[in-house]
Amino acid sequence: GEDRLKAFGAAAASSGAVALFHAAGVTPEAPDLDTALGGRPPERTIRVTAAMMRQARRGLSTTEVQQIDAVAIGSPHLSAAEFHELDRLLASRKARIPFYACTGRHVLGELGASGLQARLEARGVTIVADTCVVVTPILKAVSGVLMTNSGKFAHYAPGNTGYSVQYGSLGECVDSAVAGRMLRDEAFWA
Repeated sequence: GEDRLKAFGAAAASSGAVALFHAAGVTPEAPDLDTALGGRPPERTIRVTAAMMRQARRGLSTTEVQQIDAVAIGSPHLSAAEFHELDRLLASRKARIPFYACTGRHVLGELGASGLQARLEARGVTIVADTCVVVTPILKAVSGVLMTNSGKFAHYAPGNTGYSVQYGSLGECVDSAVAGRMLRDEAFWA
């Protein structure tokens, strides 16, 4: 979906390794795979495996420390749909450590009008509008371990915030914030 494509593009660009990509059937210049490849066969096909996903998780995590001090999601900014998924994952639980969710003001207006903003804030989520924790001094301490589901946050956080990173899925971020310590769902990475 669009949110995953957005996250992939932001992570790929922040690493500096990808200048441009096409998603067949999504980007206008690539209505199908044949057009994206210019009628030529692919030079190489890579089948993503669970082992590759776990390796990427290790590469985006800069520490093996299991204690986390904060969770930050929303780089790029969360959409309304992602906030609804966050609400579903939190259910009636409350975050025990600082939990930041970054978004744009247009989404914030929608969250406020629907009551979702108040519901999430009551469960310990701090909603940050029009900026993110890696460029604005929002985090309470000057160092620690930040858990995120954002490849972009994972790339920039150590240099911009002084925090080490544990990378995980949105579900792992939510469960860890509720538990007050890092939890892994290895089934997600299988």
